[in-house]
Amino acid sequence: MAMGAQIFGSMFSRKADLNEFVKVGASFRRVMTDLTVETAEVLDLFSDAYGIPHVRYELSIARPGRAVYVTGPRTIALRAFGQNFVPPETARA
Repeated sequence: MAMGAQIFGSMFSRKADLNEFVKVGASFRRVMTDLTVETAEVLDLFSDAYGIPHVRYELSIARPGRAVYVTGPRTIALRAFGQNFVPPETARA
């Protein structure tokens, strides 16, 4: 996990905090130690049948010296999303 993601995850310890911060259309990043940058654009927010909030997002992967690869939509629990991705201005290797 990137250092910035650890900071972001600890800043938002309550579910309500993440619900207020993560919005449709927002972008978040994760910078890996090999300088790969993963950018997640939020497509949708919803709760599953058990009431657990989830984020549907599109992931772009940029590796140094290579073309950007865009994946199809992915879904992850909101809490896990907050532990892995940070706003772009706080992302760092």
